[in-house]
Amino acid sequence: MTDETEVYLGGFYSPMQLTLGKFAVGAGIYATNRRLFILRKDMDVTFNKIAGNKDFVPANLTPEQNQAIVFQLSYESSSQMVLRQEEILTLELKEPPGVSRTGHLNILRISGESQKVGIGKKKEYEYILNLLQSFSPQAIMKV
Repeated sequence: MTDETEVYLGGFYSPMQLTLGKFAVGAGIYATNRRLFILRKDMDVTFNKIAGNKDFVPANLTPEQNQAIVFQLSYESSSQMVLRQEEILTLELKEPPGVSRTGHLNILRISGESQKVGIGKKKEYEYILNLLQSFSPQAIMKV
C-alpha cells in the first residue's frame, strides 16, 4: 500500500464501557492512519462481514476490504465525530483507577476544543492505548 491510501488500523464498540458525556453510554472508537472516529453506532458487525470473519486482523485485510471499511467509516461519520490526525494536539489518556471509577480519553484539538470519552475498564483502556499508539504516538499523554 502506498502513503496515499487510507488504512484501517482498528477499533471497537462497547455498549457499556465507553461513554460520551454523562448519560450517553455506548460508543465506538475506530482509527485509520489519517483519522480518528468516535461513533455512537456499533460498526463491528459491519466490519466483520466485510472482512469475512469476526476476529480479523486489520493488517491482513485485502486492499478492497480495507477500502470498504474506510468507506463505511466515512459514510457513518456524517453525524459523528471525526478528527483528522493534523487537527489533534493531545490524546490524554487516564487509566481507570478502580472498580467503580472510570478513566478517560480526552482529545484536545489544535482549535482548543476537546471531546472526552469515558473508559470503564482496564481492558478497554489498554486496547485504546494500543490503537492510539498506531494512530499518533507523539500525541499521547498519560495522566
